[in-house]
Amino acid sequence: MLQAADFERELLTANITYLTDNSDVRVVILENQAYRFMLMHGTLQSVMSLAQPQTIVFAHQQVMLRPLAELAAGSCVLELGLGGGSAVRYAKHYNYALNWTSVEHNSEVVNLFWDYFDPVSLAPHTQLQHQIELADSHAYLSQLPATRKFELILCDVYDELGYGLLSLCADHLSAGGMLVVNWLPHMQPQGAESDSFFSTLAERMHLDHEVITVPGFANQIHRLQRRSTKPAQCVPADSPVQGVL
Repeated sequence: MLQAADFERELLTANITYLTDNSDVRVVILENQAYRFMLMHGTLQSVMSLAQPQTIVFAHQQVMLRPLAELAAGSCVLELGLGGGSAVRYAKHYNYALNWTSVEHNSEVVNLFWDYFDPVSLAPHTQLQHQIELADSHAYLSQLPATRKFELILCDVYDELGYGLLSLCADHLSAGGMLVVNWLPHMQPQGAESDSFFSTLAERMHLDHEVITVPGFANQIHRLQRRSTKPAQCVPADSPVQGVL
């Protein structure tokens, strides 16, 4: 498993293949003989192995995706923050029969996913039903009908997280559903002292909560699960994959 220092060494040997600088987001795509990287505002966001694109390279994502193995066929997954699409590639390769929705607010990131991080040959006959919604996460969740539920919600946004967004996520969990949050201490006013924040959220929303730390990384992975054991019913969205704006 690559550690933080390993990523730094790999980046030193990488060449720029794409660069943009606009008022919304500054994105750089780099590549060496082994990996392709996406950086946003100078921060490493996604890494793809060129030899094995399905591999989850980041240690925190390996932890975040553990619940996939427990999902029944036909379950609904909501991913907030597409980035380089590591989770989608993984799910496609291992042929998870899931209804997967990725919400990404930046159209350029969506374009770069299709151009650089979505190998067509990876899983041509996958059972994964994937759609991309071009929207702000909070706005997207706010307009969903109350009946739209997800067995798994992955919140991996590079932004400050508050009760508003995470409470909306909890509202759309199915019975027994799980919300998995990648907590980046340097992005949050609470820093690494997140226990009180998540304890309050769990109590308000009637969720079970656990936190998993990632050795060698600052990331905290918080898992919040709906306590009810009533059977859940997934209602997939009917809209197709969104085009590029």
